[in-house]
Amino acid sequence: MGRKKNYDRDDLTGKAMEVFRDHGFEGTTTQMLVESLGVNKFSIYSEFGSKQKLFEEALDRYNREVVDRNFGPLEAPTAGVKEIRELLMFFASASNGSASGRGCLLCNTAVEFGPVDPTGGEFVQRYFGHISKAFYKALNTSCNRGELDKSIALKGEADFFTSLTLGLFVMIRAKAPLEIIENAVKVAIEHLEGLQGKG
Repeated sequence: MGRKKNYDRDDLTGKAMEVFRDHGFEGTTTQMLVESLGVNKFSIYSEFGSKQKLFEEALDRYNREVVDRNFGPLEAPTAGVKEIRELLMFFASASNGSASGRGCLLCNTAVEFGPVDPTGGEFVQRYFGHISKAFYKALNTSCNRGELDKSIALKGEADFFTSLTLGLFVMIRAKAPLEIIENAVKVAIEHLEGLQGKG
């Protein structure tokens, strides 16, 4: 009869997600995971098989919890320019909050590994696509309501806001001066508002 576990897998994944967010994949050692998760390394490897598999589960959980929470409002049926503006303002405020110095786990992973995804799960590419589609959906909804110039390239604008967002995450991670982040968001919102009112 196997030994009863004195830990919860979901709890371990959540704690690991925070460690990887702070230190990255390569920067996170087994000992750091042991100390943060509160279990020995044998339990970690018995439960997840490897550090990489634990990392994959952490990425998946981050995507479901944090990315969906942040970008979900843009995917709502009635979401439009208003929701995009609110999201950009939220990211500006995040630069002076708990995300400062931490950024976004998936964006951090993209910076850490570049085009090579060590998980094989294409988490980063799906993340880019998810964000762009969320912006596109909100822009398209506003366009269909006659709130945007119908001649604008919606896909191009969605990709622009995606790139801006990722840039903001990098600056938040690097603790860039708040003024720089706020100015970038201000100009982005001015650009967004410039797309309106032409019908």
